[in-house]
Amino acid sequence: MHILVVDDNDEFRQGLVQVLQEDLQATHIIEARSVADARDLTGQHHRSFNLMLFDHGLPDGEGVVLLEEILNQYPYLKIVMLSGWEDPGLMRQALEVGALGYIPKSTKTSVMITAIQLVLAGGTYIPTHLLAYLSKEGSPAAKAFTRDSLTKRQLEVYDLLRADLSNKEIARRLNITEATVKAHVTAILRSQGVTSRTQLLP
Repeated sequence: MHILVVDDNDEFRQGLVQVLQEDLQATHIIEARSVADARDLTGQHHRSFNLMLFDHGLPDGEGVVLLEEILNQYPYLKIVMLSGWEDPGLMRQALEVGALGYIPKSTKTSVMITAIQLVLAGGTYIPTHLLAYLSKEGSPAAKAFTRDSLTKRQLEVYDLLRADLSNKEIARRLNITEATVKAHVTAILRSQGVTSRTQLLP
């Protein structure tokens, strides 16, 4: 697995690299400290990256601007935005330009790994407590459910939710962890523009 980590905070970046190596068995991790470095490395290695993690506050620019620039050139890349702040506005902006996740740096390591696994599996990760900010415009309950926006695994989770199974029961049925189920549920809610299971399920 090839991952690019872009963050100018050496302590956080190195800690994250260690976690990725230990928990995801990431064998090739490239580190960058600036927008310029990330731009150059992406140009050289974009075809091999499975995932890119960008901090927003970089010394020579904003991560969200870099994210948009790179996705305009290489739209197939999977990029997750990291931030030292739980900023709903930044989260919305990052998702609108193509980020597949928004992870505050205060997130627990186990949750962060689950979020990254979700993105690698084709999903989108948004912290549950920030999900409501994406439903400010319009009426979430009025939006029609769209199966096309979900991954195969998310559809499996959704169908089991409709069968009134708990997260624990879904995890057992699909042979995944309960934390992974929660991450899938978060992604499903976000994709449908709702904030609760009550709004999601008929």
